[in-house]
Amino acid sequence: MSAQGGVWGHLAPWYLESFLKDRVLIRREDTFRALQWVLEQVEPILEKVHAQDARFASSAQRSGSYIEGLQVSEPDEFDFLVPVLALPALSLLLAAHLTWLSEQPPDASFQAVGVRNHWWSDGARTAGVQDWVTAVDELPRAANSFSSFASYALFWYSYFYPFLYARVGLLSLGKVIGAFRELVRSANSSTAVTVRPLQQGTPAVTLTMPYYPKQISVDPKQISVDPKQISVDLVPLIKNPFGWCNIPWPREGKPWPSPEKIHDIKATGVDLVAKHPLYWRYSFSRVERVLLEKIDDDGGRRRDSLRILKKVGEDCWKKKYGKVLVSYHLKTVLFWACEFHHLPDDWKDLTKSFKRLVDYLEFYLQKKCLPHYFLGSAVNLFKPEHSSRLQDLLCDVIKFKMSPMNGLKL
Repeated sequence: MSAQGGVWGHLAPWYLESFLKDRVLIRREDTFRALQWVLEQVEPILEKVHAQDARFASSAQRSGSYIEGLQVSEPDEFDFLVPVLALPALSLLLAAHLTWLSEQPPDASFQAVGVRNHWWSDGARTAGVQDWVTAVDELPRAANSFSSFASYALFWYSYFYPFLYARVGLLSLGKVIGAFRELVRSANSSTAVTVRPLQQGTPAVTLTMPYYPKQISVDPKQISVDPKQISVDLVPLIKNPFGWCNIPWPREGKPWPSPEKIHDIKATGVDLVAKHPLYWRYSFSRVERVLLEKIDDDGGRRRDSLRILKKVGEDCWKKKYGKVLVSYHLKTVLFWACEFHHLPDDWKDLTKSFKRLVDYLEFYLQKKCLPHYFLGSAVNLFKPEHSSRLQDLLCDVIKFKMSPMNGLKL
């Protein structure tokens, strides 16, 4: 695949190296110091949450750009994944089995999760999550669905035994995230930490807290300067419930990543996070971290190229376009570029590597389609409602290419 786009203006290699050193690479100690402060606030909250409801883990898994070594901005945002423990047998319900519901999955990355209980177990297997389960007869049905009996029969016969329908429901995202937020709110005893209201379409419980970059454990009343505000997202996670099922990856005949890396990725598995009122969404956060590990052990500049592109995105496009182009889009561009350019020599030179990523970004913007790296063309990461904005962004990317040193301001 070739992603050659518009003509590039002059970009001196020394200038790009200077931009990386002076504008992109934030001090690791700054991030570490901020992280230590965040952990001091978050860990006691999660321990209290676990004490009140053991289904939520007492410790969280770190996620996001800072743990991947890709953070290019000030350390003011942190993401944590909070595993949900001791779940009963779960079932991945295919979209074909859910046509009778009034609200369909937004795309192939969203899945309904069923909780089932065998007739002979007398409810024991789901006893621990009954308050999180929505019964089948409570789910909204489409107006043009089959009759009640026919729709139930089609659904249960195609996936469960028909006589089990009264014992099966969906694991409700709203109930899980709602319970988690209330537990976090009640566990928060700090007047400095604020639990923000839940936002529609987000899987996270968000905390905000003040942070004084030069000191960790201080009394805010004794400091006259204004603190920075740090935002922390806590996301409930179902860790690898189904293994590597129904994922159209790796693609046949592709030499990147290596067989060893593919093995490690499949062993890590795919998680589920709360993202929609009815459907869980695949999360590849842990998998992507594995994919990025040692990605430049061959002497490549892939990671540096992505860091620079992220910084350009923040400096040149974020204020104007917001969520039209986000960090995850750019990381996905890197994965696709690595798959199509798998030789170590393709990534030795920083300038060529950076230009390649920008060319690929331009290519996907032209198509108005950025396929999910693991799910392929079944999931377009660019939103249809952003179509006109994507065209405007494409024009700005082309302008950047024409005069890149003006965009990369030292």
